[in-house]
Amino acid sequence: MTATRKDYLAEPQRLQGRATVLEVLPGTPAIVRLDRTIFHAQGGGQKADRGHIGPARVTHVVHNGEAVDHHVDDPSGLAPGDEVTLAVDRGWRLLNAALHTAGHLVGGVVETLYPGLKAVSGHQWPGEGRVEFVGDLRAEDISIEAINARLAADLAARLPVEIVGDPFIQRAMRIGAYAPIPCGGTHVTQLGEIASATVRSVKAKGGKVRMGFDAAPAG
Repeated sequence: MTATRKDYLAEPQRLQGRATVLEVLPGTPAIVRLDRTIFHAQGGGQKADRGHIGPARVTHVVHNGEAVDHHVDDPSGLAPGDEVTLAVDRGWRLLNAALHTAGHLVGGVVETLYPGLKAVSGHQWPGEGRVEFVGDLRAEDISIEAINARLAADLAARLPVEIVGDPFIQRAMRIGAYAPIPCGGTHVTQLGEIASATVRSVKAKGGKVRMGFDAAPAG
């Protein structure tokens, strides 16, 4: 299976592009494979992008080894060798990028306020945002108000969000002066692009702390 170049890793802000169709696999769902893609494939706690490949609507995107499978509604206008336009759904991308960045920000803020906690995983699907930490701290010893005040201050400061390291090998994201975090997702370029980010719940059990959060893109 031919590898797909994941251009979204190097250029996460690009929402339009061109690619060559390598394979079209009929079925339910129909699958299109390209030589390169700007569509974020689902993973790392982030939903897949949506949009269009030529006339076909992209409904889902997944990793398949070194290839990326684009699920489309109707592949009839596509054939191997075609050069096609790619268009990512801007609103859906911005929502998921804001959620993903907010999840990392929650991790950085909580680790700063509570050094006994270490973020180990995140889930940034719309309506399901959560970050899990390891550390033996009681829920009643954690102040949601203090966390949300720090989150609001960081958003107001419009801290920069950067991709650091080789984007295809050792990619990480960094928010302001917080520690870089290995990540293959998409993000905003600065925190002013997030309208709100708030922790809504804290649960602690068995040396783990789970925080639910909400976030919304600006504009």
